[in-house]
Amino acid sequence: MSDQGQSAASEPGDSPRGISVIIPCLNEEASIAQVIEAVRRGIERLGPMDYEIIVVDNGSGDRSVPIATEKGARVVFESHRGYGAALRKGFSKARYDILIMGDGDLTYDFEKIDELIRPLLEGRADFVIGNRLKSIKPGAMPPLHRYLGNPVLTFILRVMFRSGSVHDAHCGLRALTREAYRKLHCVTTGMEFASEMVVRAIRCRLRIAEHDITYHPRLGQSKLRSFQDGWRHLRFMILHSPTMLMLLPGAFFWLLGLAITLPLAFGPISIGGRSIDIHCMIVGGLLNIASLQIITIGLLAKAYGHLSGLHEDVIIAWFYRWFTFEKAMALSLLLMGAGLIFTLKVMIQWIVSGFGPLDEQRFLFFALLCLVNGVQIGAASFLFSIMALPRHIDRLPPQVEDTGILDT
Repeated sequence: MSDQGQSAASEPGDSPRGISVIIPCLNEEASIAQVIEAVRRGIERLGPMDYEIIVVDNGSGDRSVPIATEKGARVVFESHRGYGAALRKGFSKARYDILIMGDGDLTYDFEKIDELIRPLLEGRADFVIGNRLKSIKPGAMPPLHRYLGNPVLTFILRVMFRSGSVHDAHCGLRALTREAYRKLHCVTTGMEFASEMVVRAIRCRLRIAEHDITYHPRLGQSKLRSFQDGWRHLRFMILHSPTMLMLLPGAFFWLLGLAITLPLAFGPISIGGRSIDIHCMIVGGLLNIASLQIITIGLLAKAYGHLSGLHEDVIIAWFYRWFTFEKAMALSLLLMGAGLIFTLKVMIQWIVSGFGPLDEQRFLFFALLCLVNGVQIGAASFLFSIMALPRHIDRLPPQVEDTGILDT
């Protein structure tokens, strides 16, 4: 067997048969040697097979690098901090056609690699992900992660992307073919890389298999930040599926708000002997305005994902082809014009009456609702058009780089 890899990824169709194990590393001197030895023992259970062990150092300040080198692993370096950045570098340097990723802190049992990749070797799957939730050793996972964070985030992913194939979306022990990885086109650099792989695998219709594994207590200091990392995963999922979370609920409540407000603009109505008046109209109007904001944010999120290459979106593509900036502005001006006309009607009525008592709050509120809807649509269409402008920036200026979300 050989664990001497090449320095660059092979071209499509040129990957030799074998296994590349990628281990991201940040200050893992206490465990990295044991992990490398476990990987070798696990691969040996498969019989004669070429393999390589790639340790991706992500800025360690301890002896992780010399230890990994002494143990025969190939060490590559990634200066950009982040879990995803390290793994992407490792995948890009991998030589063989089966890729395995796992942490270097002894939480995963690499001696059972043969069980993990068997679905790939037998041609039953393109992507295999571990499931830790059925067997977690005492002290291996904080209760917050075990009973709330992982189950809730995985449930959201399953609902938003309509897939029942994954029950532990953040398990870091995974195996996939090189061909499958090329289809994913992963671009994130932080902890959300774990979610991106799963989401892209679902979107690309890869054959996904789960394998139950045992999760062990880590050796060394944990790099996880519960709330910040959890938000990054949730933010990524929202970006990839705002339709379920924003557009559909937003459209429903926008129509509901309009259905409440429109009839009441012309006077109170009676339902089942009960009078419905201005108070319900105000609630309906606010519901309409808030829902339009949610719809706008959802569409902008979809547009960002589409234009940045994260994923193709047929709805946004249709919008940019047919619902142009000029058409959106025409609708915006129509709504604002209607609102101004309705407002002028109330003002003229007040002037004609000699500035006396005025009982047109319903009609005036509806007029203002038209104005707000028109302004919101006009502003959103302007931002949509800006996002679609051609752009090419090789390097951001320092003053702009400093405003970004760090992946450390």
